[in-house]
Amino acid sequence: MEEHLPSSSGHETRDAGVRPIVLNGAGLAVMIVIVGLIVYGTFQYLARHPAISPQSNPMSAGDSQIPPEPRIEDHPAIAIEQLHTQEDKTLSTYGWTDRKAGVVRIPIDRAMELQLGRGFPTRKEQGHR
Repeated sequence: MEEHLPSSSGHETRDAGVRPIVLNGAGLAVMIVIVGLIVYGTFQYLARHPAISPQSNPMSAGDSQIPPEPRIEDHPAIAIEQLHTQEDKTLSTYGWTDRKAGVVRIPIDRAMELQLGRGFPTRKEQGHR
């Protein structure tokens, strides 16, 4: 074998062999054809054998899909508005709190008037120490 030393021009002076390049190209082409046939065969097999229906999840079996209280509200602003309406009605009307015990509720404005008329309890001043 001849030893090839780099020439003074700084590049290879000998051409690459054509045969190894052609063999590599042919090998790649054969591999592409084989992979294509495998993919085609797989698709044909899957087309002839449709997927079976998925099994139902045993963990999903249950009477209700609604989670227990407290649940996230769909429209919290509406719920708050309804709560305020109910509170305003309770604060502004007469009604029974406990009928058996004879406890009633009165409107808040009337309760404040009565309390102002009666006066607020005061603490007696104790002597300074």
